[in-house]
Amino acid sequence: MRRIARSAMIATAALTAALGMTVTQASATSLVTWTVTPGGAFTAVATNPTLTVPAATLDCASSNASGSLVSGSGNAGDGIGTIASLTFEDCSVIGIPFDVTSKNFPWSLNATGVSAVPNAVDGSITGVDASISGSGCTADFAGTVTGHYKNDTKQLVINGGSLVASGADCLGLINDGDEALYEAVYAVSGSHTISPD
Repeated sequence: MRRIARSAMIATAALTAALGMTVTQASATSLVTWTVTPGGAFTAVATNPTLTVPAATLDCASSNASGSLVSGSGNAGDGIGTIASLTFEDCSVIGIPFDVTSKNFPWSLNATGVSAVPNAVDGSITGVDASISGSGCTADFAGTVTGHYKNDTKQLVINGGSLVASGADCLGLINDGDEALYEAVYAVSGSHTISPD
């Protein structure tokens, strides 16, 4: 019994320490503030973005975005900017034309940390909401995308996150609950720089 009690005490102490470390790390992350120069409006364009689900890939010739960034220093990472519009041109799945409609703007741009990529800031876009429609196929996608912004090249690289399909009616190519990966590299106007304070 003593051994069991001692093991339980050790496990409890380890769990408490782990939780304490997690809270401390989360608190430290939330305290990070950011400087954005110059901030304000931006536009962005990507060539050949893709949306991939387990059974198919949507290929587009291009995508255009517009939005704005906060200015100055002492800014929270959450809501450091917004996406006000996002459009797509010449999209198709296995050669079949598709329309993509983005909706429920604005979406939130967030800085989440200094990136392992040199001269970059990790980030996310939350509130993403879009639908696709083509011959015999419709589906909605919503969720969060992640990536990084490269201060030196002024590129927003999207290569992670999770967009989940719903309302899918797509001959089995897309099903409700499918996770989609959106990948794109946007050239961002405005010479904006985002850095930790």
